[in-house]
Amino acid sequence: MIEEKEVALMEETDLLFRRVWKKYQYYLMPKESELSMHQMMFLKYLQRRETCTPSDIAQQLGITLGAVTGFVDRLYKLGFITRTRSEEDRRVVLIQLSPQGIEPLNAFEKERETKFVRIFKKLDALQVAELNKALEQLNAVLDSLAADKE
Repeated sequence: MIEEKEVALMEETDLLFRRVWKKYQYYLMPKESELSMHQMMFLKYLQRRETCTPSDIAQQLGITLGAVTGFVDRLYKLGFITRTRSEEDRRVVLIQLSPQGIEPLNAFEKERETKFVRIFKKLDALQVAELNKALEQLNAVLDSLAADKE
């Protein structure tokens, strides 16, 4: 049985993590961007992957195929991605980053680098090392839990 103090600590950690994550995403996004952080991360994913299907996107983002349709439609209308049919199976739609999609990615990376430097100038080396250690531990716990789920 989890004690009251542990429950309070877990709730505090969850709230703090959400608050920090939201501020971090908001801070890193260029002010003039018409994209969300999720859309930007998807464009980054496409840049690495080059081509993917709606099923790949759903799996990567943890969303339904219906949600993928809206997501892809918006980026397509903005001209940031292309959609083509597979030559092998015309039912399969292939999604790729368009040349116009590279522009917001470059702006994001430039802004992210500048803002990241600002964040780390506010922290000393020990704080950064402690933060990295805690994030590595959290990452390992999440990997372990994901492996247990499979």
